[in-house]
Amino acid sequence: MNNFSLPLFMQVKSDAVASLGNNLRYYLPKEADSKVLILTTEGLLQRLDSKVRTLLSQLKDYQVLTVEKSSFDFAVKVAKKVSMEGIRIILGFGGGTALDTAKYAAFVANVTYIAIPTALSNDGVCSPVSVLFAEGGRKHSFRSKTPDGLLIDTDIIIKSPRLLMQAGVGDIISNYTALYDWNLDCEKNGGHADDFAYMLSERALNALLYSQVKSFDSPEGIKMLAQSLVFGGLAMQIAGNSRPCSGSDHLFCHALDELYDHGLPHGIVVGMGTIGAAWLQNRDYQTLVDFLKAYDIDINPARRGVTEEMFVKAWLMAPEVRKDRYTVLNTLDMDPEKFRELYRLMCTF
Repeated sequence: MNNFSLPLFMQVKSDAVASLGNNLRYYLPKEADSKVLILTTEGLLQRLDSKVRTLLSQLKDYQVLTVEKSSFDFAVKVAKKVSMEGIRIILGFGGGTALDTAKYAAFVANVTYIAIPTALSNDGVCSPVSVLFAEGGRKHSFRSKTPDGLLIDTDIIIKSPRLLMQAGVGDIISNYTALYDWNLDCEKNGGHADDFAYMLSERALNALLYSQVKSFDSPEGIKMLAQSLVFGGLAMQIAGNSRPCSGSDHLFCHALDELYDHGLPHGIVVGMGTIGAAWLQNRDYQTLVDFLKAYDIDINPARRGVTEEMFVKAWLMAPEVRKDRYTVLNTLDMDPEKFRELYRLMCTF
């Protein structure tokens, strides 16, 4: 049986930042007044000055450290600093660069981790995985920890770049193909998908897919996206792996990341991979395409700067990214022409 932990507190609301102190005193009374290390990115504190002043006014003893790049080496250095200086809480304030570094450093140093995301670009806000640059300058996924506390301030999120929220939607729809691949793996290898993790992943997808709110212009739309991303992260925590939210869709994304410096957000590439994976699984993909269009999310690879050569090479490499992960790709002959056909199809969207 997999042991897992859930956040002690989680709020998605206007001015959520202002509730940090009360949550710490209620849920973590022994650490409420302890040393805090805030990890953030360059310029963010200045841009969100009023929110930052509210945040800092609730802390007695804190340091601020800027994360320039979410690298494995830097996260380990942060963990060493935390351990040597008696810091008891790491607070990640920012996007994926700050949060992935913060949660891995907190995992290594075995201290409390609080997440205050400033964007909702992927399910990493509440997942037990950190994506960090490692050997060769490429991204790798590392086991990490879910937040002990999570505050999603809708006032902050609603002002974040639209592309990042679109990426969050793209990351969520991968649950559609990931769950199918997980079932394939269980049938092939005699495993069993964790029922509760499966249900949470499915709920994360359906809550967004069938919502009447298809906009990021209201707190309701932000809350729906946030909840779906959190459900996805918790599904992975309960399963003890990323299978509930990551299948052939993510393998395509990781392969494209390793092969090319494409500059696209993770969730946009995952959305592209999900449509491709659904087609390869011989399942309905048009519903997903229509859903993405409702959010004005373009997954046409050509318009996103992904050439046919890049697209085909990434799919051909995808099964090699994680050889232990059985997906629909293991059932195919991996004929390059199949992926050229898929590319041409997706260029019509």
